[in-house]
Amino acid sequence: MNHILVHEAHNRRISGKYQLLFSLFSFLTFISLTSEAAIKLPRLIGNSMVLQRDHPIHLWGWADPGELIEINFRGHQRTTKANSMGDWQVYLPAMPAGGPYDMVIQGKNTIRLKNILLGDVWFCSGQSNMELPISRVAPKYQREIDTAESFTIRQFKVPLRYDFNITATDVASGNWKSVTPDEVLNFSAVGYFFAKHLQEKLRVPIGIIHCAVGGSPIEAWLSEEAIQKYPDLLAKTQRYQDSLLVDSIKKIDKRKTEIWHATLDAKDKGLTGVPKWYESSYTFQTDQVIQIPGKWDECGSVWLKKDFSVPSSLLTKEAMLHLGRIVDSDQAYINGVLVGSTGYQYPPRRYKIPPGLLKPGKNTLVVRVVTQSKHGEFIPDKDYALTTYSDTISLKGDWSFQVGALTQAFPTDLVTFQYQPTGLSNAMAAPLFPYSIKGILWYQGESNIATYQSYTALLRDLINEWRKKWNDQNLPFLYVQLPNYNPKQQQPTESAWANLREAQRLGLKTAHTNMAVAIDLGEWNDIHPLDKKNIGKRLALLALKNVYHQKGMVASGPILKSWKVKGNRVELNFDDQGAALDLRPENNLLGFTLAGTDGKFVWAKTEVRGNTIILSAPAIQQPAKVRYAWADNPIAGLYNTAGLPASPFEIDLSKQAP
Repeated sequence: MNHILVHEAHNRRISGKYQLLFSLFSFLTFISLTSEAAIKLPRLIGNSMVLQRDHPIHLWGWADPGELIEINFRGHQRTTKANSMGDWQVYLPAMPAGGPYDMVIQGKNTIRLKNILLGDVWFCSGQSNMELPISRVAPKYQREIDTAESFTIRQFKVPLRYDFNITATDVASGNWKSVTPDEVLNFSAVGYFFAKHLQEKLRVPIGIIHCAVGGSPIEAWLSEEAIQKYPDLLAKTQRYQDSLLVDSIKKIDKRKTEIWHATLDAKDKGLTGVPKWYESSYTFQTDQVIQIPGKWDECGSVWLKKDFSVPSSLLTKEAMLHLGRIVDSDQAYINGVLVGSTGYQYPPRRYKIPPGLLKPGKNTLVVRVVTQSKHGEFIPDKDYALTTYSDTISLKGDWSFQVGALTQAFPTDLVTFQYQPTGLSNAMAAPLFPYSIKGILWYQGESNIATYQSYTALLRDLINEWRKKWNDQNLPFLYVQLPNYNPKQQQPTESAWANLREAQRLGLKTAHTNMAVAIDLGEWNDIHPLDKKNIGKRLALLALKNVYHQKGMVASGPILKSWKVKGNRVELNFDDQGAALDLRPENNLLGFTLAGTDGKFVWAKTEVRGNTIILSAPAIQQPAKVRYAWADNPIAGLYNTAGLPASPFEIDLSKQAP
């Protein structure tokens, strides 16, 4: 029938019925075309946005070629025309902090934007420790979350997206959100605490653009132009510009993952048996016991069971199951009912227990753990308990243990495309460059530890590229040095984490950069430490002193100024940054080591005279190098009386002091 309709319409011989249908089709087509021609704005420019104060306001969007656009905001009127491609832009004059205001943008259609604030906008980027939302650190800051309410702190969260071929002109989704107890849970924790501290001090609106991706290496945030001098990175980008290849790899990797899990599940006696091992009627058939927290060496699935008693007085209270961190994934059952699951090792396990599930007396917890390599673990020094608001039932100690199925290690050759060079730059960062900002916050580095040799150069390239894109060669760039992580080292040692921290410290040679030292804010057993409040505060202190030029601010710990070698002794001179040196020795050590010409480091004896620290070691007669706080999780005892730590560092004594 459709073929007949088209044929008759073409020959102008359409019956009344079909003429009506054809007219309706034409009208809908016209409406569609005119809708496409309406003014369209990028998602950043919307209701509740924060515009950069005291800076020309850049607005842009799309319309019909040649369409006249008129903008009215705070008594300022501007008109412009869309170019032949339908692009348009306009600048409004700089305006002071304030709001809320409305804006009207008019062309063939009219857009009214409401609740706009003028303040300072900070771009927050990096990997997981910048991305980590308040919800992930909630147990540490629950009272602050419950009372969070701020009309003048707002966030725009950029969704994950990557592209190796096209530089996007807009982000995939997003809108501006103000702080409420519910909305704050989605805020970057570092970004929120930074904004909160700034807002309290400056009393102006603060907007944060949250643009971070967990696990992303620095090269994913650089453009193809910026990585031209890195042949290995350029080759990866060019390889993945073949979209057919990317689609093929995705399908193959998805199939590998599905096969691995399906094979394991099919072999797992805990899932295939009757009754299943998580059901209340099942009794573990082994006497094998494991201490939790603890570890095992099995690749595949294991099942663990713990009986615990609940007094009647707790049954009416909201309860939470805490299972610390588990390597790798888990499903947790109480009395045969699934109460929570997590697909990978890093998130803390906090599972709400449904009302009515617990019973007086004996209850049973069963956890199925899937390990992807020959190592599984309930991480030590984490919470393993059932809690209510006022009570805690410990779940540590002996657990029953059974192997469900053993299998080969999970495939390690899968490609994570959002980690490849240029992908995030093109799809997530590029659409934001036209939006005026005050400065940049950067927290990243864990994913570049293995390639630390190139990190300083890549960091410099990122800073320079972003300043060029934002058309501001002095744009402030504040970043976080990696915190302490992994078990504490008691002897001088080589350290990949220390190498990356040193690469970050050397990034300070780029002008208008500042680094927040976090060597005391990590957790040995968690790559995502909870203390994001002090990270945000230290970044804010740097901003207040170096960006806002507030007087009397102590924003960083002691900074090495110069050094001298006098025989077998080394004198290190520090700038205390306005607060006296404060020494916090651990095992009578501050964390300094010396090496002679053989390159072997030993602990140094320290003598303090004002702002000078004198180092010596009986075994070192010709000092060649000095290290401070040099380990994954080092002894780091040098602070100032403002409570701020000195950065780890390494110096070659044969070179002239800066």
